[in-house]
Amino acid sequence: MMELKRVFKVLIVLFAAVYYAARVGIFYVGTTGEMQFEEVQSQLVENMVTFSFLAIGVTGLITLPGVYLLKPWGFWGTIAISAYTIAFDIWAYAFVQSSAAAGIIPAAILLVYMLLVRKDYL
Repeated sequence: MMELKRVFKVLIVLFAAVYYAARVGIFYVGTTGEMQFEEVQSQLVENMVTFSFLAIGVTGLITLPGVYLLKPWGFWGTIAISAYTIAFDIWAYAFVQSSAAAGIIPAAILLVYMLLVRKDYL
């Protein structure tokens, strides 16, 4: 049973690494001017969206070693990042574009996983 739990933890960390790297990649696309919005947005909104992708991606990648090593800061960092991501994507879905709703799913998966295994971290 312990081995299965370890394998699942590795899979979650790999999933999160790909997800956070994708967020950083979307930031890069936003800085090149290639990001397309459904409707014209103000420069402030475009910058907020673009830099939120960077913040989510980089802070998520920073917390991953803590998640893997079962450190409390990895747990709390992932909880905070997932909560921010969900709130950000709900805002973006409501006010920027509908595709933002897709970002809620990976963040929710990470949040639920962390809450299920919280005893390992605390």
